[in-house]
Amino acid sequence: MQRLIYQGSPDEENRARLLLEKASAAIAERVGSRGLDAIVLAGGFGRGEGALLREDGPDGVPFNDVDLLLVGSRPRVSASVLGELRHSLARLLRVDFVDINYMRSSELKRVSPTVFFYELKHGNRIVWGAQDALGTLPSFDPAELPTTEATRLFLNRGLGLLSVLLQLETGEKGELVARRSAVAWSKIVLAAGDSLLLERRLYHWSYVERARRMREVARYSGLEPGFFDAYEKAVAFKLTADFSLLSSREPAALCSEAVRIHERHFQMAERQRTFAELADWSQYPSVVLRVGLQPFRRRLKHYLTGYGVAARVRGLAQFVRLPLWDEERRLALLPLVLYAVRQTRGQTRRDGCLAEACAIQYGRREVREGDWKRLAADLVGESHP
Repeated sequence: MQRLIYQGSPDEENRARLLLEKASAAIAERVGSRGLDAIVLAGGFGRGEGALLREDGPDGVPFNDVDLLLVGSRPRVSASVLGELRHSLARLLRVDFVDINYMRSSELKRVSPTVFFYELKHGNRIVWGAQDALGTLPSFDPAELPTTEATRLFLNRGLGLLSVLLQLETGEKGELVARRSAVAWSKIVLAAGDSLLLERRLYHWSYVERARRMREVARYSGLEPGFFDAYEKAVAFKLTADFSLLSSREPAALCSEAVRIHERHFQMAERQRTFAELADWSQYPSVVLRVGLQPFRRRLKHYLTGYGVAARVRGLAQFVRLPLWDEERRLALLPLVLYAVRQTRGQTRRDGCLAEACAIQYGRREVREGDWKRLAADLVGESHP
């Protein structure tokens, strides 16, 4: 029997399977079994590397989010139904967030190489339906994964860090914020290490194997002192949810270090991807416009067809100033906002970066009080890195 939990006991495995059976039954009842081939568990639990938080008693509770993919022959499952399931399944599974999406089985064989599909192919559990539901999904080699996948890692983890910085900016304190800061730090370290493995064509779907490969990279490459130790701790935390592995430093200082790690490694990755110098982050939006994550025609089509008329009208001025949307727009703005803040004694801001962000978002280069918080809140939005 395939395990779900890294170092999980038989009782913990059984409880997890029972909850997933209940979740699968709820999904089939709400969506309907007609045209639904399978419910696929992905992410940490799909890889067999799920983590349990065991601080409140002998019975651990899931620490990871739960990632589910519905596969079938029907044209689609409505966004409203998927939204309902995200909330109801999070309560049932006792997790903070459930990411559930639908994909037609006929589309599987045509997907492009991405980290998601590479990991899905090798690290999944069919919790309901046909066990061969992913049979047509290509088995990509890690060497086929494009460099834009590292860019997306930095974007998603950077947004998570930005949300913690926003909490600190508004004066929130306490254990919850301290823990969120430590988790954000660990995710930034993982993103930096994973980007190095992607660059060297050594990426692997399992965190256990990634840690082993990073050890080899550290042995023969000139990594900065202490980085491998930080990566190893971050991987161990990812697998065990043991907070004693992470630093107990003051949250602002920990987030400041995370920002520096993000900037250093993101700059290295983007210089290789875009061939831009990136000495001045205020020029980065024009770099994304030139070498983004998708062709311009696809951007324009997404803008014209992916939103209602009202949304397009509201966003027209912003789109004219910088013709990027959604993921690419957040990518272009993230360094301007994330690197503009330094959560250390004598906090400073990079006014040139903020001025560029204000020009793009608000049509003015004047930086006003509260602009950083507004920009950060707009970027974080409803994203869930």
